[in-house]
Formats: sequence, C-alpha cells, structure tokens
Amino acid sequence: MKEERIAQSKVTRRSQITIPKKVQDKLGKIKEGDYILFFEDNNRICIRKGELIEASSKR
Repeated sequence: MKEERIAQSKVTRRSQITIPKKVQDKLGKIKEGDYILFFEDNNRICIRKGELIEASSKR
C-alpha cells in the first residue's frame, strides 16, 4: 500500500489538534458538535466522521 501524507497537525499543550482543511474536505462537512471516530487497523489509527453509538448497559 502506497502511503501519502495529505496534512499534518501539531498537538497543543492540552493534547488537542486542529483537523487540517484537506482532511476536513475528505471527511465531508464537519461542524461544531460532530463526532470524529478513531479506529485501529493493523497498527494504524484511522479517523472517520460519524455518530457516537452508546454502549449497551449491562444488567
């Protein structure tokens, strides 16, 4: 698999990052309150725009 870096972001003192415009464009329209989901795949971290799915409560 060919790897191509499309953007980079610097981590702030509070461990936050800004999602670069190129990444936002690839993810689709992102607005305040949207969720960005993080997945692990073969030792890689992938991000995706999505909805938070609440874990089912155990009884």
